[in-house]
Amino acid sequence: MSNTRTKQFSWNFFSGLLIGSLLVLQLARWLILPQFMDIYYHLLTAQGFVQAGGYSGWDFWQYAPAGRPHIYPPFFHLALAGFIQAGVSPVILAKLCESLIPVIFLATLWKFIKDNYGPELAFFSALLFFSSASFYLSLLNHIPATLALIFGIFSLSQLFKQRLLRSAILLCLVFYTHIGISFFFALTFLIYGLLNSEIKRKAIGVLVIAFILALPIIIKELSVLRFMHTFGFNLHEKYLCQIKIVESILGLIGLFQALKRGREYLLFAAMFLASLIFIIYPYRFLSAEGYLPIMLLCAICLLNLYRKVNKRYLLLVIAVFILFFSPTFSMYKEVRETKIDYKAKICDSAFLNLLLARSKIFWFPEEYISAAKIVEANSAPADVIYCTLDFLGLTISSIANRPSANALLPEIKTVKGFDPFRGSKIIIFTRIDDERMVDSKVKKLNLVKVGENKFFLVYKNTACRTQAGVVKATLPFWVVSCAAVVLLFIFWQAAGIERFIYKFIKNI
Repeated sequence: MSNTRTKQFSWNFFSGLLIGSLLVLQLARWLILPQFMDIYYHLLTAQGFVQAGGYSGWDFWQYAPAGRPHIYPPFFHLALAGFIQAGVSPVILAKLCESLIPVIFLATLWKFIKDNYGPELAFFSALLFFSSASFYLSLLNHIPATLALIFGIFSLSQLFKQRLLRSAILLCLVFYTHIGISFFFALTFLIYGLLNSEIKRKAIGVLVIAFILALPIIIKELSVLRFMHTFGFNLHEKYLCQIKIVESILGLIGLFQALKRGREYLLFAAMFLASLIFIIYPYRFLSAEGYLPIMLLCAICLLNLYRKVNKRYLLLVIAVFILFFSPTFSMYKEVRETKIDYKAKICDSAFLNLLLARSKIFWFPEEYISAAKIVEANSAPADVIYCTLDFLGLTISSIANRPSANALLPEIKTVKGFDPFRGSKIIIFTRIDDERMVDSKVKKLNLVKVGENKFFLVYKNTACRTQAGVVKATLPFWVVSCAAVVLLFIFWQAAGIERFIYKFIKNI
């Protein structure tokens, strides 16, 4: 074996060690997962699809009984609905998604970088994955966004292999999985094409085909824009920014190095420019999906530094710093607080947070499941439940499989107003609610307590006769299944279809 191959084997070995460590740490967290609230929105949506018999363009399972337009791309929810129909527990689904999808993302990113830029840069990219706890946690919390990132990376991989139709199909799937990430990759393809004349026609061609295939969901999204009252400026997320100080500085240096190197690293510069679309969501731009290009540009900077110094001890110093230190400057505000707090943390790497289980835990099975059982015992499937804290309402609704007067994505409003207390059969107060407010509502509505636990007080509104109506699917499951089969066939036969198209165009 040559010296070059030995070195490559070492880079790949240590990269595999990093990916394997993430898998082990994720599985070790199985009992405390699911960790975040977004997954309950997705589970509840999937259950709504099951009740509707397919994809529904009307969200009747949230803000019930009024409902609202459903704008979220359907891929993830349709996949969840399939598993739910197969009998898989929603809680198990949530645990599987949060434990495995971040590992799949890292493995996909590493493979793409290794195949197209070499094992050294792939190693540094995998290493920098462990730098930002906020970025890692966003991969767990924003599962559809993470899936969309995976599809986008696969699409770029197919573009680099000159498999343009496959690249377009995968890019199309990004549009059907997440709105923000679809625009991020659309801009990445466009900017990369404009910066790199060698691939300009192919990149823009892929983008055009993907856009045509994605037109149905794009038109759907545009049709309900009038129901959106904000584009993120007033969301609580903007108070949860975490800035990786060292990595951001090195990432900007890497940006200049990428532009200086010509075509070799132009993709990473294009990704950074495309990530500016997240600026209206500061948390997404600085701490979540927008951190990906910074992470990759930082990897370029560190690789160039290592090659320049060419000392093995520097590699050890870099690895120790990223895995165990990686300082963070953070801004945050609790949900019900008005004060914004600022903090600088010296040791705040994702690896250290994973190792020490520092992250906040939102999964309390005894309280959530017992509350869901109380709800199931005192309500019918169409009865609406409401909790004074939105994300907890969705948590219990998804476990109990009941429509909710709560909602995630509050920027999409209902068509008409409604009183969640009067329109809900089950009302759940939390232990942190103001006692005077609870007593006032109980007396005013003649609520009857039907259960309680350490977190919740569960009441029944015996006077409520309102129920949520199931809206029939816009696209039944059989139509979705047929479309999926056709798309898979086209993907499988993409090379032959491309040859036929080229031959047809040539003979015109």
